Parts: sequence; structure tokens; C-alpha cells
Amino acid sequence: MKNIIKLLSKDKEFRIVVVDTQKIVEKQLQNFRGSEQVLQLLKHVTTNCILFSAMDDFNKKISFSLRLTNNISIFCMIANGNFSIEYSDKLNSYNDNLSHLFDEKASLSITKGDWHTGLFTGTVEAHIDNIDMLFAYFSVQSEQLPSNFIVAGTNPNRGVMVQPLPFADEKKMAKIDYELNYLSNQLAVIPWHEVCSLYQHLAKVITQFDIEG
Repeated sequence: MKNIIKLLSKDKEFRIVVVDTQKIVEKQLQNFRGSEQVLQLLKHVTTNCILFSAMDDFNKKISFSLRLTNNISIFCMIANGNFSIEYSDKLNSYNDNLSHLFDEKASLSITKGDWHTGLFTGTVEAHIDNIDMLFAYFSVQSEQLPSNFIVAGTNPNRGVMVQPLPFADEKKMAKIDYELNYLSNQLAVIPWHEVCSLYQHLAKVITQFDIEG
């Protein structure tokens, strides 16, 4: 089964993306030597980057630059269906509170496109140490449709994003957000081949595909 699933609601008012990044993380972070809390941060960043990328065509190049305090940075890229992540070596020895990385000078930049189609970069301050909320904040501040990003309970290698389409009913979307947050605990543990059934009452699958690590 593919590791990216895209769904469209039955009333066509919102889109859902579900991802499983387990194999990607195992490969991309195999050399990480730091603390468990920093490892969890890198996993959250990976999941949210892939969820964000699913808004568009994965054939397009997209990069994410998270610049934190003390010259610490995390850089992710998706190009030609392949994901990569680079991070400052300082993270291998970082043992302080993670919230201290997200000061008033921290920022998140996302760049789309290439030299042929043109490069488009958006940047927001990264003073939020919750990565899900940070990406949701970016979607509100940028020209993207506002979206909700949810990492699956205790499993940061899985996540779900919901994106309301234009003219979606706000009260209805609030209920959908609540339900997806509730279902995230099941998403954390359910066998991946059963994931589609978890959302079948809300939306139907429109496509599945793989991102490699």
C-alpha cells in the first residue's frame, strides 16, 4: 500500500491527506545521535513537510527551511518524489528545552517551483514550538487555503491534514477538525492497510502514491 493517501469529501467541501513516514524516517534519520525529544521534533517536521507537499503535485520541487535559535536549522526537500532532510550537527548534542529553539528570530520558509517555472517563497515567524500549529499558521498567512495539520497521537510518523475548499461551511469544518483529532489516536495504531476505512464515512480515496526517502 502507498504511503500517501489523498481523499475528497463526499460533498466536495474538503480534502484529506494521510501519510505514513516510517520507512522514510528510518532511512533519513538513521545517523541521528541526539536525544529522544529532538528525534521526535525531526519526525514531526518530516511528517508535516510531506503533508504540506501533498497540497500540490509531488512532481514539483518544494523545500522547507526552519531556522531556529543559535544558528540551528532544519532543511527538507521533496523533488521528483524523493524526500530528504538535513539538520545542524548541534541537534545531535542539544539537551535543552525545545521551546528555547523557537524564539522571536526563528522562521519557517517554504519555497516552491524551479528555475523554469519560477521560484515562490513564503516566510513566517516560527515562535510556535508545536510543529503542527506552525504549519497550520503558515497555511493561513500564505496564499494557501488554511489547513489543519494533525500528527497521529503517540506516533509522529503518521499524520493527517484537512484542507477546506472555497465556500466550505465553517461550522461543519469545525466538526470535521474535531473528529479528525479524535480519530488521530486510532490512526497512530491501526494497521496501515486499514487506514482508508477509518475515514470512509467522511471522504473517498481519490489517489494513492509513494514518496521515497
